Amino acid sequence: MTERTYKMKKIALLFIIFVSIFTLTNQSLDAGENKDSKPLPVVNFGTLPVLQALPLFVAVEKDFFKEQGLSVNLVRFNSAMEKDVALSAGQISGYFGDMMTPMVLNANKTPAKMIATIFNTPKTQRMFAIIASPKHTNKSISEISREGIAVSSNTILDYLMTKLLKSKSNQTESIKQIEIKSIPIRLQMLLSGQVPAAMLPEPLVTLAEQKGCKVLIDDAGANASATVLVFNERFLTDYPDVVKKFLAAVEKASQYTNRHRDEVRSIMNRECRVPDPLQKTFPIPEFRKLTTPDYNQVMDVYQWLRGKKIIKTEMTFKQMVGDGYLP
Repeated sequence: MTERTYKMKKIALLFIIFVSIFTLTNQSLDAGENKDSKPLPVVNFGTLPVLQALPLFVAVEKDFFKEQGLSVNLVRFNSAMEKDVALSAGQISGYFGDMMTPMVLNANKTPAKMIATIFNTPKTQRMFAIIASPKHTNKSISEISREGIAVSSNTILDYLMTKLLKSKSNQTESIKQIEIKSIPIRLQMLLSGQVPAAMLPEPLVTLAEQKGCKVLIDDAGANASATVLVFNERFLTDYPDVVKKFLAAVEKASQYTNRHRDEVRSIMNRECRVPDPLQKTFPIPEFRKLTTPDYNQVMDVYQWLRGKKIIKTEMTFKQMVGDGYLP
């Protein structure tokens, strides 16, 4: 072996040793980083097929969650009760809904906090209304209240109905409630005249109007029907940055919805179950910036629940609302 060949083999051997040490060092560093950092979870988020949830569906359709590096699975429910059970069972990390349900969950030892208001009915729109059947359009609000309004008791619609009657019509006498939990059945009984009036959400209010019903009172500008985004407290503690990114994606989807109304109509029709006769004409709701749930609104709902003895536990605003997550 010549001296030149020997030197070349020595250099090659040193190079191999250097590369091996460099590779092992990097693998060790990577292993340390993986050990210390939490992998991002899949966010299983419950929602309902309603208009106020539209930005959530838009965020999925337009990959706004993916842009934030998140994997979000929207879990569709047909009722608030199904959604609440899923959160209590740990099947979802959070959900979209009214202000009432997270309060009740908290009182029943399922820690959950409202972190953002996604929709609040403005003066130029309505989202809920008390509507008279075609056979009772000539009746006054006082007469209708005495004869009966179909609603599901101890729900957000029950709260809204009572609040609207008292604030917009000075109705203070007792209200006869007709218990009909299913909204589709409530609509059918209203249209057929089996109940004098009903408390309904949009777009069913508009559909009922087209079929001869009459809106008596609605929630436009009442500042009483906010819908919120909720997460369980453990998820908020473990993954605060994930929650912030989630809200950033929803905020982007809200603004996208406002600017591209024609484009998101097909998403609204499909996901929010807009009835066929309204799919081309029903107005796209306008979404404001995400905000922390309003103190007065939260406490008013809470006091109503306390008055109805649905909640017997003393709770503070900070126990019900989480702050510091908004984009």
